[in-house]
Amino acid sequence: MEKFDVCIIGGGPAGYVSALKCAINGLSAAIIEKERFGGTCLNRGCIPTKVLYSKAKYLKRLKEPERGFSVNGFNFNFDEIINYKDEVVSALTGGVEKLLKARKVNILYGAGKIAGKNGTAFRVEINAKDGLNAEISADNVIAATGSVPLMIPSFNIDHKNIITSDEALSLRTIPGSLIIIGAGVIGCEFANIFSEFGSEVRMIELLPSILSTEDKEISKFIQKNFKSRNIDIMTGAEVAGIKALGSNGKTGAEVELKTGERLEAEKVLVSIGRKLNTSGLGLEETGVKLDKRGKIETDAHNETNIKGIYACGDITDGPMLAHKASYDGIIAADNIAGIVKEKDYGVLPWSVYTNPAIGTVGLKEGDAGLSELKYSVGRFSYAASGMALAMEEPEGFLKVIADEKSKKILGATGIGADIPELIAEIASYMHFGGTVFDIESTIHSHPTLSEIVPESALDSIGEAIHKFNPRTAKKDKA
Repeated sequence: MEKFDVCIIGGGPAGYVSALKCAINGLSAAIIEKERFGGTCLNRGCIPTKVLYSKAKYLKRLKEPERGFSVNGFNFNFDEIINYKDEVVSALTGGVEKLLKARKVNILYGAGKIAGKNGTAFRVEINAKDGLNAEISADNVIAATGSVPLMIPSFNIDHKNIITSDEALSLRTIPGSLIIIGAGVIGCEFANIFSEFGSEVRMIELLPSILSTEDKEISKFIQKNFKSRNIDIMTGAEVAGIKALGSNGKTGAEVELKTGERLEAEKVLVSIGRKLNTSGLGLEETGVKLDKRGKIETDAHNETNIKGIYACGDITDGPMLAHKASYDGIIAADNIAGIVKEKDYGVLPWSVYTNPAIGTVGLKEGDAGLSELKYSVGRFSYAASGMALAMEEPEGFLKVIADEKSKKILGATGIGADIPELIAEIASYMHFGGTVFDIESTIHSHPTLSEIVPESALDSIGEAIHKFNPRTAKKDKA
């Protein structure tokens, strides 16, 4: 039986990154993957949706060209766009496999399961699709198996008329009408994409607002933006059930609300959450602690209660984000190598790719973490940015929250062109404990959108250079 320092189960952002980091740290590593490397993010999530997102943005430019231009007649081939999406995914998944081979990580295809121990090492079974099974042993195991779309029995998901985000990314034709159940990040990103390509989109959300986890001002901005694009939004609406239509000449699917109202569409996309992939890994038999949802309990080093077994990514505590998963993998790999590190999600940026896009890091107005603090909020509009106007991107704003006494940056959120990139800069300041004055003393190239960052930060202390009536909205502890 071949033995390794580390065996990683799962080849998504947590798994393949931890495998590469283990190899960089001088550890022998084996990685087990059921399908293709890259996980949900690369195959059925972040990357393929961003291909469609970029094409939808380009289409919007064609339909609404910049001043001084006119576009007379154009066509798009959605089937060819999907082909390009597949090419991008294949190139990147293939690239991950090449990286693993270059670092001499042993690649095993199949489903991995911890089958017990051989002395101090863990036995790991690999059940391959072709029926050829294998077994290896490892001193340490990293579980990084991710998640899949949540299935609700009464929603009758048939993957044809009633679909998940997985199938939505493989549609070869644009549905004439689309109902999206759930107006969170996934739902809003798909609403943005399909409405731009011509679908009549209706969103149904149980909560009082869309994107309920975002800043309230951001949520209202997107809701207004969506309505201006004829995306119908129903909030505070509960779905009783969904069924496919296939009789009396009807096709598509029907959504029934708890009120008794019935709505029909060519496709219904269900985006209400994700299920953790922790069953069948042998964790419970090994004694690893899991909660009722199947989430694995880990410490600050991403180690479980069983020494030598680690867990990373969606199956552990924290937001389901690819970059969080990769960060988890690095933390686990370093600790296995004896490089002691503790995870800290205090500076964890995230983005929502609507049009315009949304970006956030740290605390935002309304968060419980601000309730006991004295803080100020700075705000700067894209409409006051020379570069934004030159780009004809005047929509949006950036808000920066600073501690009232120390002027330390506590968080930032915004919406507008390239806002995720601006948030990345602020995250760097926050990581090193940066203040408003640190941002001010950093020279920003002109003209760039990045100039919005110091203006927003300085507005929190009433010193924005290019703003009338500085905001200086001081928020005292309640």
